Amino acid sequence: MGLENVVEDILKSARDEVSAIIAEQDAEVTSIIEEAKRRGERITGEKVASAEHEIERIHKQELSSANLEVKRMMLNTRKGILDETYRRALERIRELDSSALLRPLIQAHSGDATRVYSNKADQPTVERLCDELLEARLTELEYAGNIDCMGGIVLENKDGSVRLDYTFDTIMDEVSEQSMKQISGILFEQT
Repeated sequence: MGLENVVEDILKSARDEVSAIIAEQDAEVTSIIEEAKRRGERITGEKVASAEHEIERIHKQELSSANLEVKRMMLNTRKGILDETYRRALERIRELDSSALLRPLIQAHSGDATRVYSNKADQPTVERLCDELLEARLTELEYAGNIDCMGGIVLENKDGSVRLDYTFDTIMDEVSEQSMKQISGILFEQT
């Protein structure tokens, strides 16, 4: 065998080895590329899922915020209507004949009280009613002065330890507080 054959065998063996190395490297490169693609797809999927989850969370949050804002606006509107209803009721009370309202109050409590107070506008009526009771000897109720109120009276016993507040303001506040749910139901058709 000649030197040429040996060189040829070495070259062939080297070529075969280079081909095997290249094939091995190609397989490794293909494997790395496939793994990178799989990892990229997994990361993309995770990012898409995360973005979809975040979009859903933001949507729910915005929807919840919008619902709360609508409820707040409805409650404010209802409160405005209830306040206006209360104001109109007070106006109607002011228009009523005070003597027709004051006479039964004074007569019902004249034995318990010795002093009576009213607003300035009702003073003549209350003084006249006190005089009528005094003339009929039913009581010694005396007019004791003016108070700041829309109408009605405050009765007081001799030592001032008992005060009965029958001012229209107080009565209206108590009725309003006790009946708010019922009034709201009537105005806003709730049961």
